[in-house]
Amino acid sequence: MPVPKKDPGYVVRFDGGRFTLTASTEDPRLTVPVRTASVLAGLLFAALGFGITALVVHEILKEGISALLWLFGMLLIPLAIAAYGLDLVGRGIVGRPWSRGFWKAAERWVATRVKPWHWVAALLLLFGVPTLSDVLKEGWQGLQSVVIPLAALAQVILHEAGHLAAAGAVGYRPRQLIAGPFILHVDGPRPRLSLIRSWMMFFGGLASYEPVGRTRRKDFWVISAGPLANLLASALALELWGWPARSSSLAAFLACFIWIGIATGLLNLIPFPRTSGGFALDGRELLDLLRGRR
Repeated sequence: MPVPKKDPGYVVRFDGGRFTLTASTEDPRLTVPVRTASVLAGLLFAALGFGITALVVHEILKEGISALLWLFGMLLIPLAIAAYGLDLVGRGIVGRPWSRGFWKAAERWVATRVKPWHWVAALLLLFGVPTLSDVLKEGWQGLQSVVIPLAALAQVILHEAGHLAAAGAVGYRPRQLIAGPFILHVDGPRPRLSLIRSWMMFFGGLASYEPVGRTRRKDFWVISAGPLANLLASALALELWGWPARSSSLAAFLACFIWIGIATGLLNLIPFPRTSGGFALDGRELLDLLRGRR
């Protein structure tokens, strides 16, 4: 008896400078329960992302030009969450990873078109304009916004240190901790600090280790330790100091440290798709681990 042919799924492809919706046979179609769960989860992520976006836009309208940092920085996080939600909804409807071509094209565009000086200009815009505006209005007290990148770097270091601490605890061999422009080598007789040469890692972090005697249970604890370090550090800061009013530079640092820690921990738990180079956030690593694909 011949097997009836199923309708093909569809993917967004990028070819010759144009996006087209075409049939795909690259991946097996998702089952109905998985598609239903994908649509429901996608709607949840989209609602969460757009809801946070509305709150950030409200803050921008209230604060004016001094909120440019929120506009170009913090706004990217809820928009990424909303985009992932819409992607999940699309996967549930068509039954395949329909947007894979679009994300690969976007990744290639960033890798080939965006240069280091673009990031320098973006940083000057993000921090220079709001800081100058605050200094003109508040005097030297307006320099508090400078603590934002310091708080972000502190949370990146905590995140990657959490991974490496868990790796050492389960018997793996820690190698390197990358946080922003710094690399801490811990695989020699003594720790050694150097500067990173790739601008692609300038705003992120990475923990490198050798998985000796690797098991799924060990991997689970090592992957989970990063987001847990951010969330526990923020919870501890809240317990000790509460949510500080920005009356001083230290209070501003603590407030940013708490907020960025919560955002970093939660964002890393979202299972965004892997890049073409295989890089993924902790949420995707955990999902692949639980599905037996890692």
